Amino acid sequence: MKRLAGLLVGLVMLVGGIRPLHAHGGGEIKIGREPVGPYKLTVWMNPPQAQPGETIHITVGALAEDDSPLLDAEMLVTMTDVSGAIVITKPATNQQATNKLFYETDFPAPDEGLYEISVSMTRGDVSGQVAFQTEIQTTRGVNWLVVGFVGIGVVLAGALFLASRNVKIEPDIH
Repeated sequence: MKRLAGLLVGLVMLVGGIRPLHAHGGGEIKIGREPVGPYKLTVWMNPPQAQPGETIHITVGALAEDDSPLLDAEMLVTMTDVSGAIVITKPATNQQATNKLFYETDFPAPDEGLYEISVSMTRGDVSGQVAFQTEIQTTRGVNWLVVGFVGIGVVLAGALFLASRNVKIEPDIH
């Protein structure tokens, strides 16, 4: 029974230490329910802190006036540098999305620097744009994800070691 309890505690710690997976590509919300005409756009970026050469994944969720998914719009993702020069322009589509309720696209992160990512939406006679800034930089410092997984591994190894010892403690009765 103690062995099962130790295993369950270890499993809960392992699962609790892992970030949740998202069907749409995950990432960090950069724009939340921003109005574009009568519609609302939400934009995620993954990874939240991109490094040069790494693939940036952009996911766009579009909602109609009644908050139902908007599936027939055109989305164009544009990244510009601080001088306003276009670095990349790519369509985000449902066809390339894992979850067809979203619009998605991928592109390589450029060199280090500050950039603006904008999403232009067009549907019929409604068009508009939302934008956010992101900094591309090489990570310097501690990789806390690795530290967390190593810590979880040490705790699990300790729990398994203690559970395998099967030590019986006799109560001291006088």
